Amino acid sequence: MAARDWVRRLGPEVLLGVLACLTFLGSLGSMDLWGKREQRASAEAIDTVDHGRWLIAEIQGRKRLEKPPLPRWTIAGLMTLTGRRDEVIVRLPGALSALGMVGLVYGLGCRLGGRAVGLASGLVLTSMSFFIIELRQAGNDGPLAFFATLALYAAWRRLHGDRPPEPGEALPEQAGGRRWSLLMYTAMGLGILTKGPIILLVVALTVIPYVIALGEPWRGLRRLADGWGMAIFGLLALCWPVPVALTDPMAARVWYLEMAQKAGTAGIHHSRARQILAVDWPWMTFPWGLLAFSALIVPLLHRGREGRPKVWFAWWWTLGNLAMFCLWKVAKPNYYVPCLPGAALLAGQEWVRLCQVAREEGPANLAARRLLQLHWVIPFVAVLVAPVVVSQLVPAYLGVALAGAAACACLIVLSAWTWRRGANALALAPLVAAMTLGVLVAYGAVAPREDPLRSHRQLADRLGVVLPPDVRTVMFFHELDEGLWFYLRDRQLAPVPGSQPTYNEGIDLVQASKENRLILDPVVRIRNEQDLLVKWIREGGQASPYLLIRNKDYAQFERALAGLVTPLMREEGLDRNELTLLRVNPTAAASTATAPPEKAPGLDTPSTRR
Repeated sequence: MAARDWVRRLGPEVLLGVLACLTFLGSLGSMDLWGKREQRASAEAIDTVDHGRWLIAEIQGRKRLEKPPLPRWTIAGLMTLTGRRDEVIVRLPGALSALGMVGLVYGLGCRLGGRAVGLASGLVLTSMSFFIIELRQAGNDGPLAFFATLALYAAWRRLHGDRPPEPGEALPEQAGGRRWSLLMYTAMGLGILTKGPIILLVVALTVIPYVIALGEPWRGLRRLADGWGMAIFGLLALCWPVPVALTDPMAARVWYLEMAQKAGTAGIHHSRARQILAVDWPWMTFPWGLLAFSALIVPLLHRGREGRPKVWFAWWWTLGNLAMFCLWKVAKPNYYVPCLPGAALLAGQEWVRLCQVAREEGPANLAARRLLQLHWVIPFVAVLVAPVVVSQLVPAYLGVALAGAAACACLIVLSAWTWRRGANALALAPLVAAMTLGVLVAYGAVAPREDPLRSHRQLADRLGVVLPPDVRTVMFFHELDEGLWFYLRDRQLAPVPGSQPTYNEGIDLVQASKENRLILDPVVRIRNEQDLLVKWIREGGQASPYLLIRNKDYAQFERALAGLVTPLMREEGLDRNELTLLRVNPTAAASTATAPPEKAPGLDTPSTRR
């Protein structure tokens, strides 16, 4: 009997914790570093540890000022404490941020609508596919989302005290303890150290419309105002930018340009085409987009104050910020990650509401049943079709697909049966378990097979064989993917002087425009880059005779480099920027050859395309 009571009291929360840990920590280091953001994060952390540059890291031979340092400090600190430099250490801060957000969403959901809403919201966040993808990789967005969620949780506790609001209640007479306002400002300060001022917009566009919707804006804002909290926020927010600005006068311009590009006021074009972020919202909330959308609409269909504290906080967190991002010139989907906990709260509340309404008598019963059934029928059909698709596209994965489909089909049936037995939030658990199983298979078995095409591990291993043991430095032209810094150990990568941007290419374009030396003709620009490289080779002042260059750049310069260099290795058939390894000829300074070179004897052109 005691065991049954324990399961009833804590079993659902333990199940949520287990699923969250499996989802975000399972097979965390099984795949190599692919993405640009986590490659940069790893390169910055390695530079911080190896060269002691804790204030301003350097990558690609240039200062890295675009992003604040807290994620870099965290990864570098873990590397220093553990002595490890692997994929798990690089990704661990993001994964722990995800677990923290699941806990905060559970706690806030319990206060918004009771234990069932807390459990449902935590389960939804644990299984939101875009959230999983973003939080299982290194970067600034995961920790930023955690601090934004922590700040909003603290704001709610400060506004509403230590008890959930009663139906129809706006703000209770007794506010939460002052510790909650201090925590809110501390979290926002740490958010500034993570990704800049964006956390202020996320928090403000949630809290301010919310207290207005309650009808007590001044009372609510007065509760949140705190002199000591603002002082803590200011100290945290300025502890890095001020010393950096004193050290580097260009820092403020770099930060301004980084923000102005997103708003479209920088005067330069971004590589990402203009797209309204709302277009991406359905797949950002997949597979719970229908629930979240329904939760956005339902409050607008009901008048009156009843239930407002249970709805409008997450509503503005989700939709208010989405509207703000839609106004940006450049708004990538990862910018919306701090708002996904709000979407999870909406979806969790809506799931519990639908489960309850579907059992009641009345006109809304049938609609609620149909909406719930879609969350069982569509996944069930999908898992039945998946093995057929896999057998046609990638037959090697058919066995894994069949086993996974069978397990997921059983879990979907279990979810529907659990609801029929009277469960609300727990009816979500089997669906989330199916998602967790898919995550473990995808990251643990499927994704690592793509490493040879996307990772730099094999390139680093190959360079260790091709390069003489006494060569400790390899030059590179312009820029390389930062993943090579992570996998190439015991050797240094150094840029050809003058080929790399000073801070980034945007700053160089703006500076060149101000000084009337901006080159718009791509032919002239390529010729200038070619002349710079040829001059460096002919002058014979290189720190190393070995040079890495992107294949597309080498193809443009090949005729001019004839007789000056010998190709040693060329990558082909990869799903990333491919590189060529060149050796500067000893007679390069006297060489005047202009004819294209013949293929060097023993030229190695590894290809891993299958």
